Amino acid sequence: EKSLVNLSRSYVKCPSKSCSNIVQVIGSGIDHVQCRCSHEFCIHCKQEPHFPATCSAYRLYMDEVYRNGDFISDYNAITQIKGRNCISCNNFIEKNGGCNHMTCRCGAEFCWTCTAYWKDHNAPDGTFRCPKEAVSLQEETLAKQHSTSRRFYINAIDHHHARILQNQSKQKENAKRLLGTIPLDKGSLFDSALVQSQVDKRQSVLRHLYEMVKYVAYLHRICEFIAVSAEGYGNNPSEFRNSLQPLAIAAFNMSQILEGGRGYKAIEQINQLYTTSEKIIERLRRAVTLRELRRINTTGYITS
Repeated sequence: EKSLVNLSRSYVKCPSKSCSNIVQVIGSGIDHVQCRCSHEFCIHCKQEPHFPATCSAYRLYMDEVYRNGDFISDYNAITQIKGRNCISCNNFIEKNGGCNHMTCRCGAEFCWTCTAYWKDHNAPDGTFRCPKEAVSLQEETLAKQHSTSRRFYINAIDHHHARILQNQSKQKENAKRLLGTIPLDKGSLFDSALVQSQVDKRQSVLRHLYEMVKYVAYLHRICEFIAVSAEGYGNNPSEFRNSLQPLAIAAFNMSQILEGGRGYKAIEQINQLYTTSEKIIERLRRAVTLRELRRINTTGYITS
């Protein structure tokens, strides 16, 4: 096995301590692979996937993260900024992760992003969206903890916290809720073929929604490492930053729809956001390819 790995770049050993599998890398331009044990890793540095950031940028980012303690769950530099006054009683509410559906102790329910009442997010055409523009957050607390010039670093930390497993578990519950809003086909309850058909159909829809929950976490991971690239670690080019906002908005909107959308219309919205996001990610992949080609022209070989 060692000889196979040493002689060919097409084979890499899974870096998971509990796994001894050899993984075959199929195709050129692959930045990460997934082992049969489900562990995903970068084929160059053997760390977690970090597309589109380079391996050197990833290492510098992680060094700073652990030096600052920014991955701990009670990261005050992030949570302190996320406060709003309740639109009903004016009570100050702090947000420590989770979704954008806020419930004050007075009973008022509103959206964290646009501050409109939550009930006003269901449009007449059946879509689920914010009824007004996003309202800016206060930044006084953030300035005490981090320089405002490090906004991309802060963005990276935000997206890292958004993709943690606890949030994915809550999103799966939201997926089940959305499935429950899809009406059953009309027919006799005694028609066993129809009942089985509907069960199969709903299971298929739920599997699809679970995949979209994973995709939201995937978008947050890409946004995290777009921000790492844009921050400039390791003299990385900053052309990726234009992709950060549309992908972050897509992840946010997909989460919103999972939480508050209804029926097949909501699933269509999620699918449209998926298609749009994939086009942006494909442009990112082309940008990364050009970056690597520039390195070859400059150094004569690819460095990570």
